[in-house]
Amino acid sequence: MQAGNSAIAEADRFEVSDWKSRIIAGSATGAAVSAPAWLDASYATLREQVLDPAYPCFFGTMAERRGEMFYSFVNGRDLRDLPATMQTFAELAVQPEYRRNNIAVFFEPDRQPLTHDAYRTLFWGILQQLHDGDPDPAADQQPDPMDEAWEFSYAGVQMFVVCACPSFRARHSRNLGPGMVLLFQPRSVFVDTITNKVIGREARNQVRKRLETWDEIPAHPDLGFYGDPGNLEWKQYFLDDANAPIEERCPFLKRRAQARDASSAQVQSTQARRQVAPQDARSEYEGGFAQKDATRGADN
Repeated sequence: MQAGNSAIAEADRFEVSDWKSRIIAGSATGAAVSAPAWLDASYATLREQVLDPAYPCFFGTMAERRGEMFYSFVNGRDLRDLPATMQTFAELAVQPEYRRNNIAVFFEPDRQPLTHDAYRTLFWGILQQLHDGDPDPAADQQPDPMDEAWEFSYAGVQMFVVCACPSFRARHSRNLGPGMVLLFQPRSVFVDTITNKVIGREARNQVRKRLETWDEIPAHPDLGFYGDPGNLEWKQYFLDDANAPIEERCPFLKRRAQARDASSAQVQSTQARRQVAPQDARSEYEGGFAQKDATRGADN
């Protein structure tokens, strides 16, 4: 991937000791970002939990301690900067020195915490919006989420996604503060930089064991390992607060180029039909509405 913005040029200003130097907002980073006042408390809560010696995911602990975390934020439900933020993160993530970095996206805490189902709907809606606007043309060729090979991807970077939110009561490992937090972990994070092999199953099993003491509930039965037969990544992104296996289909819908092409063709066809002689204008005008009504019927 070709680096496309100034974040790469400013990368030498990212400091281990200054978490705010590693904030990304759109194409801006560090001191160029005007962070909201609520972000300090949200970050402090996450850091306190992640640096606890008993925290289950020691990979996350090491990333926070080594300064291998980027951060971002969303005010309210304003997602306008999120695609550009993820683009900047993706450009950094493919650089050798940042291939171990994750990004935590903090959402402004709601005045009244949402229900678990509401957070689930919000989470999948955000992933869908990112996917639908993914600038990488190869996004159209991604496998279906029900395929074992599927992983969320943005700007050409595959990422495991974890949703943490306040509605988790028993699964404390998925509650990282007063607002929703999305953790995007590129697949390169799970590859040993020396051997270039996927991090050992034993290390990941240790994380699962540590979950048993941190959480008030056993590890979810849908937790698995990428590439294993029967494992589906999407089921692990947003867990419930019980241990019932997820039976429904993934709420995430794969983007299809042909759908966009068909829509574009329809628009072009409509525009062509409108370029008619004046005496045919009224019939064409009425026909356009008939066409739109038919389209609505098909969409419904």
